[in-house]
This record gives sequence, structure tokens and C-alpha cells, in this order.
Amino acid sequence: METFIQIGINALSLGAIYALLSLGFAVIYNTVRIFHVLHGAAFLIAGYATWWLAQEQGLPIFFAASIAVILAGASGIFMELAVYRRLRVRGAGFLVSFLGSLAALFFFEGLLLTIARTTARLPRPGGPLPTFNLQIEALDIDLFIKWHAVNTIVLVAILVLAVTLFFRYTKWGRMIRAIASNPDLAVAVGINASQVYLMVFVLGSTLAGIGGVMQTYEGGVIPNVGIRLAITAAGGVIIGGIGSMPGAVVGGLALGLAQTIASYYFGGNWAIPAGFILLLLVILFRPYGLLGTREHRELRRLL
Repeated sequence: METFIQIGINALSLGAIYALLSLGFAVIYNTVRIFHVLHGAAFLIAGYATWWLAQEQGLPIFFAASIAVILAGASGIFMELAVYRRLRVRGAGFLVSFLGSLAALFFFEGLLLTIARTTARLPRPGGPLPTFNLQIEALDIDLFIKWHAVNTIVLVAILVLAVTLFFRYTKWGRMIRAIASNPDLAVAVGINASQVYLMVFVLGSTLAGIGGVMQTYEGGVIPNVGIRLAITAAGGVIIGGIGSMPGAVVGGLALGLAQTIASYYFGGNWAIPAGFILLLLVILFRPYGLLGTREHRELRRLL
């Protein structure tokens, strides 16, 4: 029983990070229709900014993390204006936009490798994270649980709820849904698509940045993790169902569960392959995703 509970908590913690990344990816993809692998750069910006501000500049971790998340959100504006908007103006299609995004991410990772090398950067003193003891005598359970895991799960749950309410009840949320549903009609009734695109890039990059801060605080950050996390975010969207925001969250959680179980039973080297095996199984047996429907057929064809 203790083992299953511990695996479940670890899976939720890791899956929560993936859920944030997948949700941010879904927000951008569903609206702009691009395979946004540059999404991984927002994670890296937040991670390295947190490390530099906390360790090199001596700021309290909370302030360092807050500034890092703001920088990650601001990087979304740069990505839209400097990369994707220029590509759209030149009539670039889906494949060209993807290649441009991939090239920009590789350039950014190469720049980080030159500056920061491959050393993992940790924005806190070394050593294990604080834990608390959970005892349930009636079930003979005695667990030591990391506070960081609990904080991550709670924070992500709050953020998912906040994003859901934002899309359902705010003016900007309704405009984003309108552009995602029918961009031509939305523009015809006076919605400024360019402003909406900027908003979704800020929102998606901010979510990735928060995930970057939480993951970096626990295990550090290295430059070449960006592409893997971008693909992981896309995988979570596909597993959950392209076009479904709740599906992106479910897909991220499913990836975290698959990787955690594989790591425990087969070793850490099987974590990443387990995630891709899950992705392949979903594509083969449930091509619309766990929460996707046939209404999302066109979105799936675009991807």
C-alpha cells in the first residue's frame, strides 16, 4: 500500500509539471495552429532565470521565481513577434513554421550550452528537499512525502482551475475561443487576431515558465532539456485529445504516471521510452485522444 501511494504522489507531481507544459502547448496550438516546439525555450528561460537570480544575485527564491515566470511570459511575446508573425506575413505553411520553431529552439539551446555548459544548475542549496511524515495507523501506512511535491500538485490544480475560468468567463477567453473555433468569422466581427495571438503566447509561455521553475527547483536545469520537454508537451496534447484543454491536462498526468511507474519497476532509463510507448498506443487505438472527439478531426489532420 505504501509503495502504491508513494508512486501515486510522485506520478502526480511529475504529471502536474507535464500537465502545465501540455496545457500551455494546447492553448497556443489550438489558437494559432503551429507545432510550437519553441515552447521548451520558455521552460529554459524560467529555469535559468530562477537559478541566476537566486544563486548568483542572492534574491529570495520566491522573488527569483516570480521574476523568472514574468520573463518566461514575456518571451512568448518575443516568439510571436520575432518568429511566428514574420513567418505568417511571408505566407509560411505549417511545415515551414515548425522548422522555423525548431531552428529557433536549437539556436537558443546552443547559446545556453555555450554560456552555461552542460552543468545542471540548481537554484537552492544542495541536498534533499524537506519532507513531512504521514502516518495512518489503521492502514499501517508510514510515508515521508516531499513538501515540494505537494506544493506542485496544489499549485497546478489551482492554475488549471484558473485557466478554465479564464476561458469560460472573461472577454479575452471568449475571444481566444472564437479565434480557435473560426478565425475568419472572428476577424469579421471585429476581433483583433494579432492581439489574441500575443495573449495566447503570453499565457502558454507563462504556464511553461511556472513548470520550469517548479522542476528546476527540485532537480535543476540543463540546456538540452528544452526539445524533450516540448515534445513531451505535444505528446500530452495528443494523448489527451487535440483540441481539448482538459485532455491536455489528462495527457500530461498520464505521461507522468507512465514514466514514474516505468522508473520504479524497470529503472530510470525506461522513463522516457515509457512515455513514447504510451503515446504510440494511444495513436494506434484511440487516435482522437483520451478525451478527444471526432469534432477535432480537422485539428488532428493539421498536426
